[in-house]
Amino acid sequence: MKAEHPYNETLIVRYLSGEADESEVEQVKSLLASDSHFRDFFEQTRFVWEQSERPNYNINDDWEAIRRRIGFETPPVSLWHYFTRIAAVLAVVLSVSAGLWVYWNVPGFGRWVVFETGALSDSLVLPDASVVFLNRNSSLKYPSVFSSNQRRVALEGEGFFEVAPDKSRPFKIIAGDVDVRVVGTAFNLDATRDDGVVELNVTHGTVLIKNSENEILVNKGEWALAGREVIGKGFITNNNFLSWKTGMLEFNNASLKEIASALNHHFAEIKKVKIDTESNVLVTTRFEGQTLDEVLDELSIHFQKKFLLDHGTLVISE
Repeated sequence: MKAEHPYNETLIVRYLSGEADESEVEQVKSLLASDSHFRDFFEQTRFVWEQSERPNYNINDDWEAIRRRIGFETPPVSLWHYFTRIAAVLAVVLSVSAGLWVYWNVPGFGRWVVFETGALSDSLVLPDASVVFLNRNSSLKYPSVFSSNQRRVALEGEGFFEVAPDKSRPFKIIAGDVDVRVVGTAFNLDATRDDGVVELNVTHGTVLIKNSENEILVNKGEWALAGREVIGKGFITNNNFLSWKTGMLEFNNASLKEIASALNHHFAEIKKVKIDTESNVLVTTRFEGQTLDEVLDELSIHFQKKFLLDHGTLVISE
């Protein structure tokens, strides 16, 4: 993301360095008191200014050179001396500008933070006290400080969000071609599908999900699917969409295909499923904390089928 602002970085640098004149000081104070966007930009600039290793020269001398050049009574200086001093002042501004670019764009160096999971799920608390649980092999990009008018993050993978209420700052999630916007609610967002379709399951409150063509409100107890063009929703019937977080799988009159799909999503060892048989049996059971081998052994008894994990592929056969 690029920083877009109408403010003069040189003015802020002069203020921070103590070189601003009285009118400039009043201008900065007035903007800080009246303009929330300026306050955000000022704090970001001050952060970069304080973290930067500034060159070992006297900025007072630099501005004095400018004053002499525009007519104040001071001893004459050479043109070369004048240009070198101007270059030194510009170096400060350019240094802060470069720092701001890194601050706004490079994760881990200021404004943006990236939290990633590997083979295990994990959780984090955002600057607004919202809590996010990330499934394995997922990541969340978020600012180290939220702006005064919105809270914006980007998700890759799958996460469960418990968003802290704040009506003045809506919470926005970018997931591929889909935006999700809320104020205070709880929901699971799955952006792991190869076709780019995002699945939303809402457990509390109301969520607005939108793409370039459409938008829809999703309430507690409802799910929605959204891709680049299509949005649809219905009532939640899959009780295991949060099994990766709770560690529990629960089936009620579930078919073989439904159970196989849930296993594929729940266990990291299963990369894909191959079903070489058919079954009309419906199974009601519950697993909590069992290993994959223990689960497969029980299911083989229920369905009277073979459940075999072969190099990441779960093969179900006669």
